[in-house]
Amino acid sequence: MRTILMAYRGSEHDKRVLRWLCRFAKHTRSNLRLVYVLAVAYTHEVDDPDAPGAKEAEQMLLEAEHIAQEEGVVAAADLVQAREVGQGLVSEAEEVEADLLVLTDHRKLLPMENPLGVGVVAYVMRHAPCPVWLCYEPL
Repeated sequence: MRTILMAYRGSEHDKRVLRWLCRFAKHTRSNLRLVYVLAVAYTHEVDDPDAPGAKEAEQMLLEAEHIAQEEGVVAAADLVQAREVGQGLVSEAEEVEADLLVLTDHRKLLPMENPLGVGVVAYVMRHAPCPVWLCYEPL
């Protein structure tokens, strides 16, 4: 495995998964990349540097890089602005040639009621160019 891409949103669950993923990346000698996909409304240009939420997303990514550094891993972090989060994640996975895409989510239904999840999770599971690990928060 060469490149692991984690979709990072800054939740406490994301932080726990990131710490575990850093240890996994060290063990497999993989490059770890973090991405925050900011959904940009149609009222703004998709690449608007002042899009609502961009500054907060950059702060979350800085925090994530710091967590990785604490774990002994240098992680590259990118803010991707897109109209839809799922499409942004899939495009980023293609661009960095990810060997693995890691997502976190919280359960809205029991896993077997909708095994592909809903929304972003369902889109990514259907369209990702690489294997996807979905890490649900414990109930």
